[in-house]
Amino acid sequence: MLIRRLAPEDAKAFKSLRLEGLKHHPEAFGASYDEEATQPLAQIAQNLEAGYIFGGYDSTGELQGVIGLKKGTAHKTMHIATIWGMYVSPDMRGTGLAKDLLQTAVTEARNSCITVRLSVVTSNEPAKRLYERAGFKTWAVNTRALCVDSVFFDELLMRLDFD
Repeated sequence: MLIRRLAPEDAKAFKSLRLEGLKHHPEAFGASYDEEATQPLAQIAQNLEAGYIFGGYDSTGELQGVIGLKKGTAHKTMHIATIWGMYVSPDMRGTGLAKDLLQTAVTEARNSCITVRLSVVTSNEPAKRLYERAGFKTWAVNTRALCVDSVFFDELLMRLDFD
């Protein structure tokens, strides 16, 4: 498997995989399928250029997983990075791709931050285990964090501190 930072030319593949995740697991993301489906590829390419979004590829060169990392830019929060948008296609679950994507994002964050934060819906046991194995600790529960089709979902707020 190859893990690399996505570039503007990856916009179409990124959008396709992201929409797959939003469609099949709406409770796992703050974004919605309907909102992101209409986002132009040019805007996605611009976001890929400006952000830290990593992709995991299978042996055929197909994008199979993604993870985003947002580093704080304000003076008082530039020590914090946030992981967002983690998704691995069903065919690649259990292969280590999610672990490799997470490690890549954490390594990037470590270059300039001392804390990495993320949120995960409380019902997503595999993701919680992945994050805990990587050293993330729960520091709060955000109740009713998301509402999908009139159903509320709680999120665990997790963090990994390097110091």
